[in-house]
Amino acid sequence: MIVLLPLALACELLALVTHIEALSVASAGMLGLFFLYHWRSLMPYPRRLGLVTLVVLGGWLLLGEPSWQKAQRMMSSAAYYAAFIGALGLMHCLVKRLHQLGELHRLLLSGPRTFLYPGYLLSTFAISSILSFGMLNLICGSLDTHLSRRATGGDPHREGRRGVMVTALRGFALVPLLAPTSVAVAILTRELPGLSWSALLPFGLLGALVLLLVGWPMENRRLQSLLREGSERNDSDVPVRLTGLMLGSLIGIVLIALLAALTWLSATQAAMLLVPLAVIGLLLWRGQAAGAVYKEVGDTLAGMRNETFIFAASGLLGALTAELVPIHLLAGQFSVTPVALFMIGSLGMLAIIALALLGVAPIISLSLCAALLAQLAEHGVPVMQPAVALLTGFSLAMLLSPYGPSALLLARYAQLSPWRIAFDWNGRFVLMAIGPLMLIALLA
Repeated sequence: MIVLLPLALACELLALVTHIEALSVASAGMLGLFFLYHWRSLMPYPRRLGLVTLVVLGGWLLLGEPSWQKAQRMMSSAAYYAAFIGALGLMHCLVKRLHQLGELHRLLLSGPRTFLYPGYLLSTFAISSILSFGMLNLICGSLDTHLSRRATGGDPHREGRRGVMVTALRGFALVPLLAPTSVAVAILTRELPGLSWSALLPFGLLGALVLLLVGWPMENRRLQSLLREGSERNDSDVPVRLTGLMLGSLIGIVLIALLAALTWLSATQAAMLLVPLAVIGLLLWRGQAAGAVYKEVGDTLAGMRNETFIFAASGLLGALTAELVPIHLLAGQFSVTPVALFMIGSLGMLAIIALALLGVAPIISLSLCAALLAQLAEHGVPVMQPAVALLTGFSLAMLLSPYGPSALLLARYAQLSPWRIAFDWNGRFVLMAIGPLMLIALLA
């Protein structure tokens, strides 16, 4: 049944290029068959999400106004978001061959002491814009290897580990604000066709600057404690190939932006097409047989089945909620004023954060908010300001979600409670950043 995943991805990518909705429906059907067959292999969280989605689907069939046209749109949403995570996740096929990434810490810790935090933050952002959650595995795993070569133990060691992990998580939280490969950008630009990554980027840059300035004095001292352990800093030993890797990531983002500018594709859709083509092309160029490449692609997609299911179910759940919630009644009573727009954006931002604290994955709450905002947009409500607020709320929710995959992963490496990761490590940071981030939405 693993063969269904590459076929589903190929169908959805062809649907993006050709605008043939039947290909998206076929992709959703193949995904449905795969997850029915592999239901028991899913983790508890996606299984619970699947049951909730089925209940809401049943509510729509009984209480809504079901039609085949609406069902096609919902299936297309599920296939689109599943293809998004699957297409970008194929970068793992290349990254696991880049052994020089294990020397990342030596490169970053060889820089000026004052700029350790910005260096770590921007480097982890660049890597996570391609690797997503795989960046955290890479950073934490290579950190243990790096520290094992040096004197360990004591407060400096613990503080340094915490500084690296916190900074990596915050670099990951920059992806929604800056990268065209962000799922938040994918959701907002798909549900709100008038929006684009280039339109959101200036506000994302301001948000990223706020997060950088707030965290710099708090974490830079912890990172400096790694230098106080008495390690040698020999710049000549720093692997130069990492510079080429960062340059390659930058070139990839430029190519994504160019394809989006020259075609009808959005930046997110351009990334969904270019990444699989680049990965498969490079694997074939390195001499790997076509059959072996196909098997590796299928195995990589199967390894991401939980994430793929969550993305697909979130897209379907958002579409179902938009059908069931009578948002048009609210829009009819709605007065479009700057204060009202600010209230909508602030409520959406706080709702995403609050739901994350309750265990709802930010992607689910963002899908619901974006679907409802799309209904308001159809009634003439300007959406840029609320969209910017949702984007920043999604970024902060990634830091505060104790049930999210990032907090659980860091908790495993740090051997701490995920609640401590969310609140002790990031609570004060979020409280300091949330006010300025709310004000950024006013500029939209």
